[in-house]
Amino acid sequence: MNSVFSISTALYVAFLAWVLQGLKAILAREAKKPEPVSNQAISIIVAARNEEHNLPSLLDSLSKLNYPSDMYEIIIVNDHSEDNTAKLLDSYKGCPNLRIIHFYEETPPLTGKKAALNQGILAATNDILAFTDADCLLPQNWLIEINHSMDAETDYLLAYSIMKRQPDGSTFRSRNFERSVYYALAAAGLHYHRPITSSACNMVYRKSLFEKSGGWDGIGHLRSGDDDLLLMKMMPQIRKAAYNPSPDMQVVSIDGTDAKQHHQTNIRRASKLRYYPLWLKLMSIGVFSYFCLFYYALIKSLTGKGGLGLAAILLTKTAAEFSLVFYHLKKINHAELSWLYPVQIFLFPAQFIFYALRGSLGKYRWK
Repeated sequence: MNSVFSISTALYVAFLAWVLQGLKAILAREAKKPEPVSNQAISIIVAARNEEHNLPSLLDSLSKLNYPSDMYEIIIVNDHSEDNTAKLLDSYKGCPNLRIIHFYEETPPLTGKKAALNQGILAATNDILAFTDADCLLPQNWLIEINHSMDAETDYLLAYSIMKRQPDGSTFRSRNFERSVYYALAAAGLHYHRPITSSACNMVYRKSLFEKSGGWDGIGHLRSGDDDLLLMKMMPQIRKAAYNPSPDMQVVSIDGTDAKQHHQTNIRRASKLRYYPLWLKLMSIGVFSYFCLFYYALIKSLTGKGGLGLAAILLTKTAAEFSLVFYHLKKINHAELSWLYPVQIFLFPAQFIFYALRGSLGKYRWK
């Protein structure tokens, strides 16, 4: 079994090296972009369903954006809300360039959030579309960073988002560490034009790209996947993709304290594996299998049955993982989260294994 784990570790370390190389490349390209000579017109699109408690914070951050007011529009789609979302939006006067769409129709085959987003995309008057969620807070210079990253050859942009329990509360340190791993994978995938994942709360793409790629065709009937599945669909048409690590590009996502909702969100994300391309399915299965082997090897080593050889293999794995994690956290200005790695080295694989199995059942609750 030691030889199996040794070979598997070699493949896993090679994969991490591939990710790190792609991450460094896309960040290097971003760092070389010159300052833009003009401000581009941008459309901000948000879909909101029953978000009366989150919208005041989002609207407040939207009203403070540092960008010429005549160069951007805000489109919020009230998506079949049954609370006071519609009333709150209609009464808000803090953003003169705010447009509200009350959407209560059904537009098959589009379903769920995709149907609402489609209304915003159709209404947008600009080519650059910036997406976030109703439970997010935007940094003041968000549009300035988007304008910088979306140069003439860039069609898609992704950036990190910070999770907090409440707008004025503390951050989810463990969940932010976990998210940083997936964002590192996403950034590398963008560099190689092999999309691995994405995040709807802080992504930008061109309306012309969306239309050229056929929009929601083929995925519009799925309740999830308005970020990663759409990116996979658009990638063949993307000229260049970017990943902006700047703190001024990082939105704050308010995730609340509802553990049951967090659980359902993780299941929903894991359930999309069946719609991924074959190469990504195989990669995911490979990581799943390796994490299972890791726990076997760890137990064997801790019980003194693995010898120095097994300990050396585990140390090699640890060094490769920490190198990737620390590099990314440092680049996004959250190096303080790297101290969580000694704990996450045991917890992260377990969570990955659990939700991979649970997500395969495909059953979850979502608003």
